[in-house]
Amino acid sequence: MSHLFTPIALRGLDMPNRIVVAPMCQYSAIDGVAQDWHLIHYGSLAASGPGMIVLEATAVAPEGRISPACLGLWNSEGEAALARLVAALKKVGGSRVTVQLNHAGRKADGGWPTVAPSAVPFDDGSPE
Repeated sequence: MSHLFTPIALRGLDMPNRIVVAPMCQYSAIDGVAQDWHLIHYGSLAASGPGMIVLEATAVAPEGRISPACLGLWNSEGEAALARLVAALKKVGGSRVTVQLNHAGRKADGGWPTVAPSAVPFDDGSPE
């Protein structure tokens, strides 16, 4: 029998099975705020019963987003929208919900000044 559908504990986090949904950027947020699209998308995934769902890249600052349509956690509106999403997912199934925190650095594509840990551009076409 496959172990894929058996429970597992990872450092005290009990999961009903070993299936993990990897983060997938949806590019559907507005000013970093999760929308109904996120409820539908992640809700359908949760209904299928994976052990864990990893929410898409979520920026900790507006200028850290990959694009203008990425999720964000830099203000109370974004926090409330993600709290609503997580609460809904918990009602749908037994999936554990995690998040991929993100800062795009020089690879950001939003028209805002980029911030990075070094003065070296990502490539020849990137901002300095």
